[in-house]
This record gives sequence, C-alpha cells and structure tokens, in this order.
Amino acid sequence: MKFPIKYIEDNLVFNTDNECFAYYELMPYNYSFLSPEQKQQVHENFRQMIAQNRDGKLHLIQLATEASVRDTMTRSKALLKGNLKEIAETHIDGQVEALTESIGDNQVDYRFYIGFKLLLNDKEVSAKSIWQDLILGVDDFIHGFNETFTGNFVVMNNSEVERFNKVAQFLADKIGRRFKIRPLTKDDFGYLLEHLHGMNGQDYDDYYYHLPKEQDDQQTIIKKYDLIKPTRAMIEQKQRYLVLTHDSDQSFITYLTMSDIVGELEFPGSEIFYFQQQQFDFPIDTSLNIEIVTNKKALTKVRNKKKELRDLDNHAYQSNNETSRGVVDALDSVDELEADLDQSKDAMYKISYVIRVSGRTLDEMKRHADQILDFYDSLNIKLVRPFGDMLGLHSEFIPASKRYMNDYIQYVTSDFIASLGFGATQSLGEKEGIYVGYNVDTGRNVFIKPDIAAQGLSGTVTNALSAAFLGSLGGGKSFSNNLLVYYAVLYGAQALILDPKSERTNWTRNLDFMADKINIVNLTSEEKNRGLLDPYIILKNPKDSESLAVDTLTFLTGISSRDAERFPTLRKAIRNVTQQKEPGLLKVIDELRREDTDIAINIADHIESFTDYDFAALLFSDGTARNSIALDKNINIIQIADLVLPDTDKTQEEYITAEMLSVAMLMIISTFAIDFIHSDRSRFKIVDLDEAWAFLNVAQGKTLSMKLIREGRSMNAGVYLVTQNANDLLDEKMKNNIGMKFAFRSTDINEIKHTLQFFGLDPEDESNQQRLRSLDNGECLFQDIWGHVGVLHFDYIFEHLYHAFDTRPPQTQVTGGD
Repeated sequence: MKFPIKYIEDNLVFNTDNECFAYYELMPYNYSFLSPEQKQQVHENFRQMIAQNRDGKLHLIQLATEASVRDTMTRSKALLKGNLKEIAETHIDGQVEALTESIGDNQVDYRFYIGFKLLLNDKEVSAKSIWQDLILGVDDFIHGFNETFTGNFVVMNNSEVERFNKVAQFLADKIGRRFKIRPLTKDDFGYLLEHLHGMNGQDYDDYYYHLPKEQDDQQTIIKKYDLIKPTRAMIEQKQRYLVLTHDSDQSFITYLTMSDIVGELEFPGSEIFYFQQQQFDFPIDTSLNIEIVTNKKALTKVRNKKKELRDLDNHAYQSNNETSRGVVDALDSVDELEADLDQSKDAMYKISYVIRVSGRTLDEMKRHADQILDFYDSLNIKLVRPFGDMLGLHSEFIPASKRYMNDYIQYVTSDFIASLGFGATQSLGEKEGIYVGYNVDTGRNVFIKPDIAAQGLSGTVTNALSAAFLGSLGGGKSFSNNLLVYYAVLYGAQALILDPKSERTNWTRNLDFMADKINIVNLTSEEKNRGLLDPYIILKNPKDSESLAVDTLTFLTGISSRDAERFPTLRKAIRNVTQQKEPGLLKVIDELRREDTDIAINIADHIESFTDYDFAALLFSDGTARNSIALDKNINIIQIADLVLPDTDKTQEEYITAEMLSVAMLMIISTFAIDFIHSDRSRFKIVDLDEAWAFLNVAQGKTLSMKLIREGRSMNAGVYLVTQNANDLLDEKMKNNIGMKFAFRSTDINEIKHTLQFFGLDPEDESNQQRLRSLDNGECLFQDIWGHVGVLHFDYIFEHLYHAFDTRPPQTQVTGGD
C-alpha cells in the first residue's frame, strides 16, 4: 500500500492527496474521583471542541508508549545533589532491580493525539491571491512530476507551508481555551510510525527521529527514504493478523474495528479511553478517523432514511402485516435525531473506530483480543476482526491517512465522541524523580519531585511547595511522610523534623550507613538543656526574640493585645529584658516585680506558676544558657520528651497547664524553623511538622504556620503538615498554599467530607466517600501538583526503611504503620 505521508513540518503532516493535518498532543486531564456534574462539564468542553469544526476531518489516536524503568531511574540519578549522592545511587539501583523483577523492564503510558484537517476557506480572494495560487499550482505540478519520475526527493513550497502554519496557530489558540495541548514534533511522528511497525522497548522521551532537510527561501527538500525510514519492518499479512519483524523483534498484531452499537451508551460510564487504562494490563492503541458531515448533509441523509423506513411501514400496512419492532424503533430514533439536528444545527460525524493489539506470541495476541472483545461487548459495542483487511486497518493509524473502507463506519453525534473520555487520565506524579510507590488502579510507578512546584511549570495547578498528610491513626501517614522526607534528603534536600512524640530516636541505629548525617536533639528536662527553648537563647536576632517572647507569654497567660491594662505592662517588661546584656524569660518575672503594681505582680505570679513543671526548664532561663541547637546536618530531628499534647477537639480554654507549656514549646520550635528555611536559598529544605494540629489550634500557631508556608515558597522550602483531618488546616488561605496532598484512611464521615472538599472533589459523592473509607494501610488519596488525583500505594522496597520508619508497636507488623 502507498505510504500516505508526503511531508512533515513541525506538527503539520501533508498527505499524498495534498491535504494538510495539524496534530497536537492533548495533555491528559484529571478524571479520577470527579462527580457526575464535573464529568458532565468535561464532556461539554470536549463536545464544544469537536463541534467547532463544521467541515473537514479529525483523527484521534490513543497511543500506548513505553517508558523504560532503567532509563527513568537513570534520569532520576541526574537529579541527585549533595553529599548523600552515593547512598542515593545505591538506593536507586536497588529500586531498579526490585521493579524490573516485579513488573518488567518497561511500563506502559498513554498519550493522546488529535489531528485536524486544515482548510484555507477564510482567505480573502484577490487578484494577488489568485496569482499566488496559480504559481503554487504550477510548482506542485513540477514537483509532482519530478517526484514521479525521480522518486527520491519530496519538494515542498515554503509559502504553502506557511499558509497552513497560520491556520494551525489560530486553531491551537481556540483549542487552548478549553484544553492544554502541545504541538507534535517530528520525534513524536517518528515514534508513532516506528511503534506501529513493531518497535518495542523504546523509551518515548529518549526517542529521536533524524529527518534532515535542505531549505532555501523558496522550498524545502527531504529524501523520501528519510520520511519512510521509521516504517522499516518486514510485514507478513495473514488472514486476521500481521506478523511484524522489526530489527530482531517479532510481534503479532491484530486489528479490531467497531461494527455495531447495539444499545445506548450512558454517560458517565461510557468513557472507554479512560477505563481502558485500568482494565487491561497490556498495551493497546486506538484510532478514531472522523469525517465531518455538515448539518445540511446530515439532515438530508436522515430524512432519506426516514423515507425508506416509512416506505417499509406503509408496505407492511398495505400487506396487512404488522410493522416489525426494529422498523418502529428506527423510526423513533430517526425522528429524534432529525429534531435534534434541526434544532442544534450540529454536524454529524462518520467515524471509523479501530483498535490495535499486539502480542509476543500468536496465543498471547489472541488472548488480548478476546479480552478487548469482552470489554466492549459489556458496553453494548460489537467489535470484529475483519478477514483479509489487516494491512488496510493498519494504515488508518498513520497520521493524515484516509479511512480504509466504509464497511464498518458509524454515524454519531458530537455527544458520542465526547463521551468516550479521550484524554482522561489516571496518571500521577512526574516522569522521573523520587520513586514513592505505584498507582493502585493502573499499577504504574509514581515519581515525585518535591521541589519543582515553585518553578512555574506550564500545566501545574499550584506553585506551593508545602504538603499535607491527613488521616486517622494506623493508616500509614507517618510512615509515608517519613519515607518521602528521607528520599528527598537523599536527593539533596535538608530537613528539620519536629517530633513531639519522640518516634524517630532509632533512626541513627536503623540508618547506620548515614548516622553521621542525622542530628537528633532530644530536649529532656535535664539541667544541661535548661533554657534551650527560651526565645532569647534559641533565636539570634534580639528583635525576633522579643517578638517570640511576647507571643509565648501572652499565650501562656491568656493576655490579649486588646487588654488595655495588662498587655502594656507585660510588653514593657519584655522590652526592658530585651535591652539587657543577658536576656531570658525568667528576667521578665523580675522586671514585673520591679514594677511593683498590682497588675504587674499578678502577671509575674501567673508566669512564675508555669516554671514549676520539670520540662518548663526548657522555656525559662536567666540568660546564662550557652548551648544552642545546631541544624547543620542533612536530617535534623528535634524531639521534646514529656510533652502533653491536647486532644484535637479541646478548646484553648480547656487546656491544662502541661498542655499549655507543650503547645508553647511547639510554637517556639516552629519559629526557630523560620530561621532554618532562610538558610541557603539554593537548597531545597523541608520543615516537617508532626502532630501539626497541636499548634494549628491556637492563634499564635496559626500565624507562625502561615508565615512558614508563605516564606517557604520564596526561600525554596516546603512545610509538611502531618495531621488527622483537613479541618485542622484552618482556612482556605492555608489550604491554597498546600501543593501535594496525601489523605489516608478515615472512618469518620465528617472528616471524609472535609478531605474530599480539600481535594476539590465532591464531598457528597458516595463512591468517593467509600473509596477513602476502604483504603488499605499504606494507601492514600494523592493529588499531585498537576491536579491529578488517584490512589497511591507507598512502596518502601527496602526492609531497613520499614524498620526505621514504622511507628507501630513491635507486635503489630503491618506495612505502612502510623
């Protein structure tokens, strides 16, 4: 069969009939966990995109591309920075071996191409344009004559290409208002052609198509050999399949085409392109060649069909026979379609729907084909494997090709095409980066780059570096949080972990290969730690120390800035202490007593009442403490023994003294964290707040956490909040500053609704509620920086990481403990 492509320029493909198609990649859009109303909106957007073309042709291709696990991990290695690079490379090598053993060398991903036939009908007619068309016609004749008799070169007029380029740009602008698209390149076309002709195991991102050109001001010349080079393969056509030999690889290919739609396709539920991604564990390709039938022509065809059906009805009546049920149903359908076309003025679409499936052996190919037939049959769609037509159906996948035959065409509306879910995805994460686990629904690996959100990449829905880990006890949020922070550090980040439960003491033992890179500060009530958390000791800037001293003491005493008598008194005493040579919180008490007023003495007595607790010694010093907390290691963990954290449902007025002191300490450490994120802006930093709800519940904690998150974005730092419920994350201002979201199992219906709302999903959708409720340990609902949502299973792979990060009691050995 004649190769249909005549010339390729950027995303333009010219065929041998001198038609020009512009091809774009439709960037996959999130479709998981959407409510029926949200799905309907996506459907309407796609329908409008299809319906805007009143004439011409469309070509939709769902392409199963391959991504090499080893190549992906090699690209991930290129992201490594810092002094843990060798350890990180060892981990990556171990991950490669484990993944290739379990899933093979390659993983399948799906890309969506859409091609539009370009028409030049809007050009103004003038003497000049007629003359240009005449010149182009003569040029085409000469070039065609040369190609016919020499056969070695293709000559293309640059002016003609430029004319189509302008139309393609206008088209891209229109499509871009509804969907994100990317113009294809020669490499995309080369991969597609070579893939169709039996290429296996080629990483999509590493593929290069060499298509040299000779160009001057008037024309461009390419060799025909270079154009057809990606199709080099030995093709043996059998009755119902092809045998392709590409290099040393042999594969068996068969094509299935849609023959009948025997029932109504209900939307939502008919998104074939979407469900195929999770239904099959083998790659399939789909081509949808669409010829647009204008409204006027469509009405003519429908009315002619209506006349035929009425003739059959009249004939049955005249013969004293009952009209068959099929004719009656067809008449009803035709009447409905005629009314719809007449009212909406929409076009009809003549489609050829072809599926390509392959196998390493003939039996494997047949098994795959049977699974596809069963899947489509459940959707009331009948597929067939035509006898002797395999090569023709194969050609339908080639860009700018014609429909091979009319035996299996269907007439449909734009609603039908939009309901197929073209471009809907279940992808999660990045193309490379930290391997954290796999998508539960598709089995595809999930990679994360924690530091790229703030880079302003096209297509992202957030530029926030912060993340939230939500869920009830025992679901796996602490384990998964530890795993992600650990790998981020291996890739070059620096972490400060605030651990109020002292659950990370064993890290230096279980991670002994990097023990010298971990700094655990265990703040006990021992005398050597006295005053380490005193605002005047922990912060270097006196002004910052004074501000933190005010926040701490007003929180502990409950004095509001609106208190006209007590607040100025306390504020004056703190200011006087700040100006001393060796300031400390204990000296605030002395300053108040020196004031010698009833109010000052009352405040002094109130503050002094807190100093009796053993671990309060960490907060109050006389200014002579000289120890400081160093944060110069890759992982810095601050643990405070004996903390008594309040329950989440407690109000501040209900806190006991120990709880007040505990929250005050968390506030001071989080303020200290602000100094941490201001160090070395070129290095990505993580502040990990375990049990974040404890200080998000108080006004000062809210202010500090927002400051951490806001300043972190500009200082290349992310704040990771580990808490139980999305409601702990305060208002929309904070939630909008959180990029990645991880939600683990929850059983409380109100928490589930808050979580779904936090993810931008319908909180009343019962299927979403049930999915969140039934997550296994180590599984979470994950939303990445692109807005994609799916169920992620964290995969630790290495036993030493499981033992290091598992926070459950020793007798409960379940993956991903909390």
